[in-house]
Amino acid sequence: MARIIHFLCVVFFTFANTSHSVHEKPQAFLQPIHKDKATNLYYSPLSIGVNMLNGTYYQSYNINLAIDLGGSTPLLLTCAAAAKSVLTTQSNVAPLDANKPNRILSPVPPIPQRKPHVKNRFPLLSLSIPSRLMTIACTDVNVDPLFKSFPSIVVGTLGLAKTFMALPLQAVSFYKLPSKVALCLPSPNSGDPFGSGALFIGGGPYFMALYPEDVSKIFVSTPLLPSDPSRGEYFIGVKSIQISEKTIPFVKKSTKICTLAPYTILHSSIYKALVLAFAGKAKMAKAPAVKPFGSCFSSKGLGKWMMGSRVPVIDLVLNGGAKWRIYGSNSLVKVSKNVVCLGFVDGGMDMKMAMVIGGFQMEDNLVEFDLEASKFSFSTSLLLINSSCSQSRYF
Repeated sequence: MARIIHFLCVVFFTFANTSHSVHEKPQAFLQPIHKDKATNLYYSPLSIGVNMLNGTYYQSYNINLAIDLGGSTPLLLTCAAAAKSVLTTQSNVAPLDANKPNRILSPVPPIPQRKPHVKNRFPLLSLSIPSRLMTIACTDVNVDPLFKSFPSIVVGTLGLAKTFMALPLQAVSFYKLPSKVALCLPSPNSGDPFGSGALFIGGGPYFMALYPEDVSKIFVSTPLLPSDPSRGEYFIGVKSIQISEKTIPFVKKSTKICTLAPYTILHSSIYKALVLAFAGKAKMAKAPAVKPFGSCFSSKGLGKWMMGSRVPVIDLVLNGGAKWRIYGSNSLVKVSKNVVCLGFVDGGMDMKMAMVIGGFQMEDNLVEFDLEASKFSFSTSLLLINSSCSQSRYF
């Protein structure tokens, strides 16, 4: 039987335009992910609005949203972009008063009542679509002095946190799908140059080009750690880092996974130990450091994916005994024609946690967050099975 997949880029249209779509249960949602080379942001294109409502045609609004694993609202836009998206959807929707308590609209069917996860400084714009309600938060320098402008490539973020207001739990609660979110972040150095990565909501199976099996069959897993329920961020326990026979222990075990961090950030004590251990095992000539990195090497003879005996494998030893193996394609960043740098950043001595795993280390790795089982699973590098996250998909 053919798999039924509804694409998030048309979800807002199918809710509004077809009476049967809301009753047809999809197997999962699939959405493309691209990487902007200038900003190192991973983003997804979405179309907001409806084609027709009550006999009137409306223009849909195409936007790019940065993938945010820690985003507690489904869509966080600049207020100008949010206002435009609302105007192209329904003319009778207006922003709520930012000075009054936020009114959060639940998806249909109702979900258990929780306190709002959006701070009151964000005025909310609520999209009311037949048989479906979606909440959009907006912010900019006019309403939030702490707000930093989004890069021009995006107008906001797509929130994937484990809160009841974030997109995953809204989608899976409506269709009664498994509470799972999976990411396959693309790398510009592998796979189809015209392809894209993928965001899965609702579980697998996960099939990748050139690999005949469901990739989840090679998953290894570790428990997700508890986190602030109002933020819904994803944490795992990392016991140590191993490079060959060298072990770097972690005093602070909590590690956050963050797609908005371009590279993994380490507490200064761990970073210095990692650089020392990696440089000691690497069979590469050293090169002058290039910011923001602190350890660089000559890339002559490494090959496209920078794998092989000359590049030490970095193992993250996780709670439960699992190991996340990081090969050269995810540990070395090419900064010039003949220079690569260790793709980890020094977070300083005041960093509150041991490590924040950034996007570069997740590229070409399929990772899954099982919210119901509170489990994090990963494939390690898909390059090892002759596949990648950058693939041509039909959206």
